[in-house]
Amino acid sequence: MNEIGRLSESDGQYEFREPARSLIIRGEHPEWVLLAAAEVIGNTAKLEAESVIEELNAMVEFEAVEEIEVDSAKYAMKERFDLIPQCIVTVGKMDYKWAAPEGRAKKQEEFGNQALKRVHDMSLTRTDSFLKNENGDDMTPKTQA
Repeated sequence: MNEIGRLSESDGQYEFREPARSLIIRGEHPEWVLLAAAEVIGNTAKLEAESVIEELNAMVEFEAVEEIEVDSAKYAMKERFDLIPQCIVTVGKMDYKWAAPEGRAKKQEEFGNQALKRVHDMSLTRTDSFLKNENGDDMTPKTQA
């Protein structure tokens, strides 16, 4: 596994570093720093992809590369930047699906007002036993004394 960047905390300040881009982002809260990092990295990556396509187009004119290479770069760019970001988030033993806000808005019935949706439906049991009481459990309301 290659480390791409690192988030650390020192003296109440959070810092994200990505050495490949000589990128350093500092802020008061980790979520602020990660949001800034995501936006900066995303914008930079998109500019890089656009410049590769421009370079390939120029090389096609000199017959140094085939048109298919331009098409391939355009497809890769569309695949990365047109898709709405989605990830699997693991908290403890549970896996959740996360989608960027515009994805959650498009799938309101799936996400509701939540940022995460549990991947495994714990109510799926072989004997329909989810949230059923065990034999002998007293479910009568307790009176206040």
